[in-house]
Amino acid sequence: MIKTWQIKEFADAVSGKIIKDNGKNISGFSIDSRKITPDCMYIAIKGENHNGHKFCESAAEAGAGALLVSELSFNCEKGDVSVILVEDTVTALQKAANYYRNSLKNTVFIGVTGSNGKTTTRSMIYHLLSDDSLCSMTKGNFNNHIGLPLTLLETNPKSDYAIIEMGMNHRNEITELCKIANPDAAVISNVGPAHIGILGTLENIARAKSEIIEGLNAIGNIAVFPSDTEFSHIFEQAGKKCKLVSFGESNSSEFKITDIISSADNTKFCVSWKTDKYKCLLNVPGRHNAFNAVAALALCSSLAPQKIEKFIKRLESYAPVSARMEKIIKDGVTIILDCYNANPASMKEALRYLSDCDSNLKIAVIGDMRELGEVSEEYHRILGKQASDASLDYLLCLGDDVKYTVAEALNNGMPANRAIKLNSETETAELLRGKLQKGSTVLFKASRGMHFENIVQKIWPDLGKNLH
Repeated sequence: MIKTWQIKEFADAVSGKIIKDNGKNISGFSIDSRKITPDCMYIAIKGENHNGHKFCESAAEAGAGALLVSELSFNCEKGDVSVILVEDTVTALQKAANYYRNSLKNTVFIGVTGSNGKTTTRSMIYHLLSDDSLCSMTKGNFNNHIGLPLTLLETNPKSDYAIIEMGMNHRNEITELCKIANPDAAVISNVGPAHIGILGTLENIARAKSEIIEGLNAIGNIAVFPSDTEFSHIFEQAGKKCKLVSFGESNSSEFKITDIISSADNTKFCVSWKTDKYKCLLNVPGRHNAFNAVAALALCSSLAPQKIEKFIKRLESYAPVSARMEKIIKDGVTIILDCYNANPASMKEALRYLSDCDSNLKIAVIGDMRELGEVSEEYHRILGKQASDASLDYLLCLGDDVKYTVAEALNNGMPANRAIKLNSETETAELLRGKLQKGSTVLFKASRGMHFENIVQKIWPDLGKNLH
C-alpha cells in the first residue's frame, strides 16, 4: 500500500506547473521508462550523459499516469497522461519525498549508514521489528539522493517503522539525505576505508558518517554507533543532544559483544546489556555479522527495551540479503555470493570466513575494490597478504588493481599456479569450472561495478540473476 496523489497536491508540494491534467491520481513512481506501472509518475532525470526526457513518450505509452519534467522537448499532448513542469526534477523528487515523510506523524524513521554492513544491518532491523509491527524499508541499493526519495515515497502510510539506508562517498551527502528523510533514530554500523580515495582519511569518513547523528530531528533521539573505533569521540560530539548507544567488544560498549564463534553455517555470540548477558544465535556465517546483528539489536532494544529477549530469539530466523554472504549449495559445491560490494574491511572478513570453512577445496574469486584512490595499491597488496594467510587452495583475481593482490600473495609464498591473475569473465569461469569438485567452497567477492554475477551465470545459469 502506497499513497495516491492528486495532480494538484503533487504539483503544489514541488512548486510545479501543471501543463496537463488527465484527472487521474498518481500511484507509484519510476525513473526508468522500462519499469512503468499503471498510473505511476515517470520522473525524467537529466544528467551529464543521459536525458530521461527522451523517454517521456514511451513512458506514457507504457501506461504512466503522469510525467514530471524540467523541459517540454517531447509531444506532451500525446497519450492520456498528466504533465508537471518543474525547474529540476531531482530537486522536485526530493521535495515530494520530504513533504510525504513529514505527513507520516506516526511512523518512526530509522536511518542506517556505515562503511560496510549497512544493508545487512538495515535488513536485520526490519526483520526484528516486523514481527509485530508494520515496517517499510529501502529496497536494493536505493540509498542516494535519488534512491532515498523514491524509497520514502513508497513508504506504506500505515507503517510503524521505516528503515532507510543512507549511502555516501563524500562529505555533506548524508546531511542532505537527512534533510529529506528527517530521521528519528540512527545507526552507524562501522567505519572503514570504503571511499577513502575520495574522502582521504578514515577520520574524514567517520565525520561523514557522523552526519546521520547530527541530522536527527529532535533532542533525545536514539543514535547507535560502534565503540571499537578510534573515532567514537566524533560520534559522541555529534550526538550531544541524542541518546547515544554504543556497541562493540570494548568494555565501554553499552551493548558488549563477547564469545564470538563463527562456523560455515552460523555465528554464535553473547551480548551484555545493563546487568544481563544473553546468548545469541545467527544462522548466517561471518564474524562481522555478529556486529551487524548487535547494531540492529541495540537500536531495536533501545526503542523497545521490554522486547530484547524476543528480538534475540527473532535473530535466529534471519536470512541473509541476496548476494551478501549468501550461501548456496549447487552440484555439491558451496557457493558464497558476496559480490554486491567490496572494501578492505569486508574483504578481510570474507576471507576469514572462507579460511574457517570445513571444505575439501577453498577458492576465492576476487575482484577490484573501487574508490580507494591513491591508497588502492596499498590495500590490494594487504589483501594479497591476507589471502596468502587464509589457507586457500586457489586465489583467482580479475580486474586491474588485483594485480597487486596476486603479486603480494606470490611474495608471501602462494605458488604461481595457485594465485592467478585472469583477464576476462570467460577465462575466469572456464578455469573455475575445471577446478570445482564436490565438497568445494568458492567465494565470489568484488565491488558491484565488477559485475561478478556474470561469472556466476557462466557456470550456473540460474544463479546471480537478481543482481542485475
